[in-house]
Amino acid sequence: MNKGFTSFRVLSNTHSREHLMEHAKNNNVEWEPHYHEGVNWMRASGAIRDHIASGKDFDTDPMDKQTAQTMLDHYKVLREHHKETMIPHLRSAMSKIHADRGTPGSTPMDYLNEAHSHLKNSGNGVWAEKLNTLSHFNTQIAKLTDKLDKA
Repeated sequence: MNKGFTSFRVLSNTHSREHLMEHAKNNNVEWEPHYHEGVNWMRASGAIRDHIASGKDFDTDPMDKQTAQTMLDHYKVLREHHKETMIPHLRSAMSKIHADRGTPGSTPMDYLNEAHSHLKNSGNGVWAEKLNTLSHFNTQIAKLTDKLDKA
């Protein structure tokens, strides 16, 4: 079974045909409409499966623009706070590596990738978790920004 079919089965078990077709329109899924309800549903369901199988999101939780903007602002604040807690550790690691192995003309910033690796390897997974959290914030910010751009 492909991803589109499996996801569609979950959707069709949790939403009525009418709701799915409404959500499909809200997600910019297109199909050739037909006057016969059964044929129209067959075309819509195929278009929904193809939409999902192609890797596109199928949002069934509509969000008003104000809520999306509030969530976006909140995620941005959380991301900046999270970065502030990460930066001192990263700067310290870069400075230490630079002091130990620095070459003439180099700066601590030249050791950014090594500092990430050092923190990941010596942090018992804490640094990796911090990076995962930052990645999550960035993903949510991108999705909300996209949602607001389409609204």
